[in-house]
Amino acid sequence: MADQTLAKFLNELRILTMLRTQGPASRADIARHLGVTPATITRLTNGLIRRDLVQELRHASKAKDPSREPGRPAGSVSINPDGAFFLGVEIGVGVLRLALLDLAAQVRTSNEVLVARDLSPADAVSLISAHLAKLESDARFKGRIHSLGVTVPGIVRADGFVINLPILGWRSVDLLSSLSKKVSLPCFVENNANAAAFGAVYTQPSLPSDCTIFLKLGTGCGGAAIVNGRLLRGAGGTAGEFGHIRLSDDGAQCSCGQKGCLESWVNLGAMARHYLGREDLTEPEFAALPADLVAAAAAGDGRAIAAIGSFTHWMGLGIVSLVNLFNPSIVILGGVMRPVIDYALDNVRGEVRSGIILGIPLPDVRLSELGKLECAVGAATIAHHHAFDISRVDVADRGLEP
Repeated sequence: MADQTLAKFLNELRILTMLRTQGPASRADIARHLGVTPATITRLTNGLIRRDLVQELRHASKAKDPSREPGRPAGSVSINPDGAFFLGVEIGVGVLRLALLDLAAQVRTSNEVLVARDLSPADAVSLISAHLAKLESDARFKGRIHSLGVTVPGIVRADGFVINLPILGWRSVDLLSSLSKKVSLPCFVENNANAAAFGAVYTQPSLPSDCTIFLKLGTGCGGAAIVNGRLLRGAGGTAGEFGHIRLSDDGAQCSCGQKGCLESWVNLGAMARHYLGREDLTEPEFAALPADLVAAAAAGDGRAIAAIGSFTHWMGLGIVSLVNLFNPSIVILGGVMRPVIDYALDNVRGEVRSGIILGIPLPDVRLSELGKLECAVGAATIAHHHAFDISRVDVADRGLEP
């Protein structure tokens, strides 16, 4: 009985994953794709329909579907987007960004809340709990929010323990435990770059998933690697600090205390130093800097052009190091430096092309498509993944009959 229950659970996840990543399909197509009998797929899809996770798509065609039950109209089934929802929250510097994803992994609603720059863990948890309660009072989402994902811009263990978050002054914070005490849903805590990377891959299932490198550029430079659809975490769960690759012995001091890190050459502070000669900007000035820099460079401002040239050089060097180490198929760049990345992208690609070791395939270097919600969306996709995606279960990809 236990084996049958497990097989039923796994096959339901496989059906939901197929429908989410490949779109609507007939029961016969699902049976063929998953290698399970049509009768089993009919039984499982009917159960998912009763639970509102899958919906019937009726067609005018009268062609018979050999897998359908007597009396059931022929047609395809699809994910029911309203069947479940997942809240993702990014805890940033002076801001909370929130995104609610549906079962099809699409953003249904989002919000941005300004908060104190010295936000405490307890206050962050209270704000998240209050927002969740507000969502759950909405008839559209009531009783259908399954889980919560939260990201922070610091070092986070795989068990949700925040080891160090210097930009907010947090150290040794059991954030997952605090959330679980306040929120009656499954909760997940992740580093923001890890979440953004996972979200970029998860929401674009057509992209190759063999190896993707993600870099998030802003106040710092976070990074993550996705290998075969999974986050590369390392022995202690803290892998991906790509912003601290040492590229030189000099330069400005990095947030880690060293000099010459990639982060110290390509972040907002570096752009401010190169363009303005100082980095004591206010938060609104930092927020406006990337767009202002691009506008000035496009108008022929020599200092702006030089600043973006420096960014291009060091960004290229950093990506070359990562390509030589990981041999990724895709490198995705995101974060608030987006305007600068977009402006310099072709030149960055040129730097990578000329710098990688001969024989290593050139990766696709591209801009993240998730925009400023990338961390919140990523957090929500991690929650979605844990609830309704087969790739979290380490089993052979074969049919399992309940």
